Amino acid sequence: MSPTPSIYTCTLSTIGIILSCYALYVEYKTSHPTVTEDGIEEEFQALCDIESIGASCSQVFALPEGKMMSYFGVVPKDSAMDVPNAALGLMYYAFIFLLEQFLLVTKTRTGLILYGTFFLNCAAMSSSIFLAVKLIHLGELCILCWTTHLLNSLLLIHYFRLILNNGNNNNKSTTKVVKNE
Repeated sequence: MSPTPSIYTCTLSTIGIILSCYALYVEYKTSHPTVTEDGIEEEFQALCDIESIGASCSQVFALPEGKMMSYFGVVPKDSAMDVPNAALGLMYYAFIFLLEQFLLVTKTRTGLILYGTFFLNCAAMSSSIFLAVKLIHLGELCILCWTTHLLNSLLLIHYFRLILNNGNNNNKSTTKVVKNE
């Protein structure tokens, strides 16, 4: 297995970082409206709010599920740790990206790192499944949300394949040892 960072993984995580940053921007702009000198609130229109197809990410971000940590009672509502899902996504995608860069420097990909990353991907995918079911149930179309769910699916499949290939490589090396004896 190659210890160099995967261009595929780095690309997916970079897209995830960009989308998470944009989601944080949209959440900030919708929750902190800009007021002009005349005292008039400026209307903010997110790129992911597309009326013609009924898509609205800004409405979805305002739902209670938009802050899963407090929604599930992991942290108190409105505490410093009650961050939007986009902040969690930003940390997740940044971790995946930095992990791939770390693997480039150290030239190692141990089973612990691989399985730990796969577990992290499973957690991200679990939250994606929960949020996707909520979106379907509420009848909301959030293009940005569905794109991140797709990214999480692709990353999970990628790391699952790496684990399978790692297992196959271990079996092949074991087979070679047995044949040589």
